[in-house]
Amino acid sequence: MEWFKAAEKFNQALASSDPTPGGGAAAAMAAAMGCSLALMAAQTTVNRKNTAAEIKNKLEQHIRKLGALKGQLNNYIQEDGAAYSAYLVAKKLPKEDADRQKAMQDSLIYAARIPADTATTAIQCLREIDLIKDHIAPIIMSDIFCAQHLLKSAVRCCVENIKANLELIKDDDWQKKFRQHIEVFLKSC
Repeated sequence: MEWFKAAEKFNQALASSDPTPGGGAAAAMAAAMGCSLALMAAQTTVNRKNTAAEIKNKLEQHIRKLGALKGQLNNYIQEDGAAYSAYLVAKKLPKEDADRQKAMQDSLIYAARIPADTATTAIQCLREIDLIKDHIAPIIMSDIFCAQHLLKSAVRCCVENIKANLELIKDDDWQKKFRQHIEVFLKSC
């Protein structure tokens, strides 16, 4: 499949009336795209003949790290939908079922954890970019800037998804933990 057809398929799924993929998957996709752009810029710089050997060696270490982070972000795209599905399953339990409330709370925490994990990974990508940006070929720096913008936007979108679930989470410890995450995430952008 040509890449733009895959992109269009994802965009069509986002535009549909189905609840998934939704904002969390879109945030993870934006973060994965940002990470991918940084990877491309680093790999392009490594492949240039005039890049010094010591820069190539340094960038190759960061390429491996960015590749692993991209893999995590790709997983969060799908996992966001799984989190929403878990919530729907819990919600369909009979109201008189003693386990319903716990199942709903567990699913809401899970649904907030995925965007929190996505944001954390996006921030790790931003840190990797900070470590490599001075070594990227000037001709491709626009892709580094775009990567940073995508990653920061993804973090902000993740915060919105956490907030949506936070309103329904009753556990004070989880509420506090997610509020702390939100504060850290917003400072990173």
